[in-house]
Amino acid sequence: MPRPKGSKNKKTIQSVDKVEAKLAAQLEAKKALEDEQAQIVAEIEKQKQLLKAKKKELRAAEKAIAELEAKKAEAAAIEDAAAKKAEIEQVVTKLVSSGRSAEEILDLLQK
Repeated sequence: MPRPKGSKNKKTIQSVDKVEAKLAAQLEAKKALEDEQAQIVAEIEKQKQLLKAKKKELRAAEKAIAELEAKKAEAAAIEDAAAKKAEIEQVVTKLVSSGRSAEEILDLLQK
């Protein structure tokens, strides 16, 4: 089969105006992408600062919770000690009223 005349792969030479128009469009697209990227980076930095502030607030809240839990445990220990003391006093008065000696009462308390 014979080849047709003329090459289909010929490159056409574009006019300077068309090239400049394409170049300007590409430069505008690049600038728009750079602006969008800058906005995204700024938003990320803003979110990082917000996250840092929230982490600081969280640490402060956790510290306050730990302090309150410690105070709660301390108060519970004091209440338990007071309850035990009241119970011991009640037992001692019962034993004293029953006529037991101090040595017998101490022996019973140590058990």
